[in-house]
Amino acid sequence: MPLASDLRARLLVLAVAAALGGCAAVDTKTVVTDSEAYMAQQFTPAQLPPKVKTVLEAGERLPAAPFKRIRYRVSADFDEEGRKLELAADYAITNLGDGYIQQRSEYARNGVPYRINMALMFGNIHILRSQTSFLDRPTAQQPFETKDLTVFDRSLGKPVAGRSYTMEAKTGLAPQIAGFTDEKRVCVAGPAVPAATLFAGLSGQGIPLECTKTGASGVVVNKMKYVWVADLGVAFQTEYTSFRSTGRYTIRSLDIQK
Repeated sequence: MPLASDLRARLLVLAVAAALGGCAAVDTKTVVTDSEAYMAQQFTPAQLPPKVKTVLEAGERLPAAPFKRIRYRVSADFDEEGRKLELAADYAITNLGDGYIQQRSEYARNGVPYRINMALMFGNIHILRSQTSFLDRPTAQQPFETKDLTVFDRSLGKPVAGRSYTMEAKTGLAPQIAGFTDEKRVCVAGPAVPAATLFAGLSGQGIPLECTKTGASGVVVNKMKYVWVADLGVAFQTEYTSFRSTGRYTIRSLDIQK
């Protein structure tokens, strides 16, 4: 869930991509009014480069997650360089099978929606393709995607306490053909906790995960924390930290469609 610091970096990449080959704009109205159809076209495994899918899907298939869709609301408290922000966000995550999760989130300030994020993720942890639309702008930002995946530990989709999981990739905007960003992400699983510590209505165990993303030079870009819920086979983010901002997420309601 990147904030302005990460968005500024992505906008810089957007400028590079535009210089390289131009960008086909997507009307924000299309994203908002027909989100489900748009996500089916843009955020499924079919949109991933074949070589990325090959690495992602190498090895044993993951156990089937016992849900079709989960809708949940979070309150999000951010501190961005001393500026306090309190937001609400509505999430819908759809189980596409074998670790693939389709995610849509809508953020609001004072009850007024202002931003929609869409993503294809692995385990609701690792972003494979994403796009942000600000509702006061006529066009959405270009999708940000994995261009190449050199290392991926798919057992991240079923983490075990005490283990670490490594992902190494090249990323860029959809129209980008060169100048990709190198990134490495290492997720460390902590001791099991009751899933109810994440949300009172959950049963069974949870596995906390702390994921650190570094760039080509080894400099930390951000850190994210999650709790993976064993009974659901999916993770929920609880914290975000970068050089400029921190965020904490609290689940306020949860509806599971099985």
